[in-house]
Amino acid sequence: MSSGVQRTGAPPVRVGYLVSRFPALTETFILRELEGVDAEPGVEIVLMSLYPTPDRTVHADAERWVPRRYLPTTRAALGAVGRWTVRRPWRTAAIWARVVRDHAGDPVVLAKALLTTALGFAHAEHVERERVGHVHAHFAAIPAQAAWTVHRLTGVPYSVVAHAHDVFSHQAGLGTRLRAARFVVAISRYHRMFLMHFGARAASTPLLPLGIDLDVYAFRARPIPQDGPVDALLVSSFREYKGHRYLVEALALEPRLARLRVELIGQGPLREDVERLARERGVADRLTFSGPRPQERVLGRLGEAHLLLQPSTIEADGHTEGLPTTLVEAAASGATMVASRVTGVPDLVREGETGFLAEPADARSLADALVRALEHPDPQALQRAARAHVEEFHDLRKVSAELARRFRASARGDDARS
Repeated sequence: MSSGVQRTGAPPVRVGYLVSRFPALTETFILRELEGVDAEPGVEIVLMSLYPTPDRTVHADAERWVPRRYLPTTRAALGAVGRWTVRRPWRTAAIWARVVRDHAGDPVVLAKALLTTALGFAHAEHVERERVGHVHAHFAAIPAQAAWTVHRLTGVPYSVVAHAHDVFSHQAGLGTRLRAARFVVAISRYHRMFLMHFGARAASTPLLPLGIDLDVYAFRARPIPQDGPVDALLVSSFREYKGHRYLVEALALEPRLARLRVELIGQGPLREDVERLARERGVADRLTFSGPRPQERVLGRLGEAHLLLQPSTIEADGHTEGLPTTLVEAAASGATMVASRVTGVPDLVREGETGFLAEPADARSLADALVRALEHPDPQALQRAARAHVEEFHDLRKVSAELARRFRASARGDDARS
């Protein structure tokens, strides 16, 4: 049976959402998905977190979830390991052996995997106590490791959604986690190809981009001024793979970009380096460093700015973007997108159709893409096409309904693929 309709009189399926940390300021996409799936019929969310959050600020929408979160201590994990060892000694030994085999190449990675697995033992007890029928892990590294452990101990099926660093930078044990999952969510076509290379089964790897609440983003098509200042926005942490320095170099390279005014929202270890480079290249007067801003401020600016910039790159260890939520939000709002051609970005930003693409780590290519954006004869046509794409693929209601359908099918033992 593959129908998503809840059986009459059947109790709701309890779905364990397993994350690294909750709440996390930079992971609003998880919070949105929690809210969306929790509103679906026949599903109840059991929130499970592995580690304490370092964030002192909590989004207002996350506050109601905090009391519902299960967060085991190290002591609880050790106790759970002991109890499972008594209950299932051979299965426990096989779990530890597999973890060591998968992660032995790096002592630091191995230590983190061992700790995560121990916490997974505690979560396995929680899954049994709460009668969880399916576990859903956000991120294919640490949370998926714990979900795999829960599955091996309890038999409860799990799914995984992969994002960026969890698959592009950290691949130890990835095949083990993907092959055992009931299904693996790919947020872009690139992700799907990549995940299948590491063992995800084609029939069980649906393409399901992250959703946003479209009612929050009032679309406004807007022309780009033919003369005078052009308002641009870059919302990213100051880290290498975000590509800030290539934007600075692009502004310095191309005289036709002299009227571009860019607000940079975010914080991070490279902020001072980017500010220094802007002064050295003589473009500091065209950049505003606003620091971190609340979501409400970002939402307001997306409704105003002419351009949303995302000049992402790929670091030496493979760390890069997945499909940045800010791009999806910009497309929903009506800002013209200029982004780098990395991983899942071309699914949303299609050259000359929904936005403009530059080659990563290439200031000349970025400058050319920005010029194309400034000189395009009908930017509103691109903006409307981008909004239509988001409505088709990123509508939170559609995404939540499909996830809930798959969770219900998995918990019943039905085929969750179709």
